Amino acid sequence: MRYLFASCDEKYFVEHGVQFINSAINQGVFPWVDIINPDSDLLLLSGKAIKSLNLLRMTHDDDTYKITYTKSNITDRTFYACNRFIKASEILLNAEAILITDIDCFLRKPIEWDDFADADYSLYLRDPLPGTVGWENTGTHVGAGAVYLTQKARIFMEFVKRQIEHYGLVWFVDQVSLWEVHEHFRTNNLGLRFKEMPQKYIDWEFTEDGVIWTGKGSRKTQTNYLEERDRAS
Repeated sequence: MRYLFASCDEKYFVEHGVQFINSAINQGVFPWVDIINPDSDLLLLSGKAIKSLNLLRMTHDDDTYKITYTKSNITDRTFYACNRFIKASEILLNAEAILITDIDCFLRKPIEWDDFADADYSLYLRDPLPGTVGWENTGTHVGAGAVYLTQKARIFMEFVKRQIEHYGLVWFVDQVSLWEVHEHFRTNNLGLRFKEMPQKYIDWEFTEDGVIWTGKGSRKTQTNYLEERDRAS
């Protein structure tokens, strides 16, 4: 089974989870969302997401999506951003392949899995953002909003997890870790096939060709983004 995978805290799930899951199911893609919460079962804790979860249960069969929980008392936004990559090697024990995305994105078209046919992993690479130096410069080599992985790339994500744990919860640590591990595997020819992520899977320009529209900052309030999200989900 191949999954569209995202992770978030309870608040972000309430704001974006239903739309994310609906848009995936509507495009024939199996979504998997891991919710970070101090309790192992969000329903037993605060009930904030009960309405969203009940809506999903009324709309879709249970075997069309998957929700798991990460028990943690950490409330740092960096942890929320990194958890999807920390969990990835574990998720890949039960998945043929995964496309990791942001929870606040949505699918407009089906994922063309053949785009990754010759790859064990795929990252969106770019020139570092102008004016950045040091840590931020290193991190902006990678856009972390779309990462493709097969089971063979579990070792890659184990290295990423270790790098994140080594550096600690510093903003950009996920992107820095992805970049450094990618460079390590590339320069040492460690046997994983790499392919650059097509931009249509991390489209923040909201083009017609975009498979996944990813809203960042104020872009998430643009009329075309909101209208398309409603249509897709």
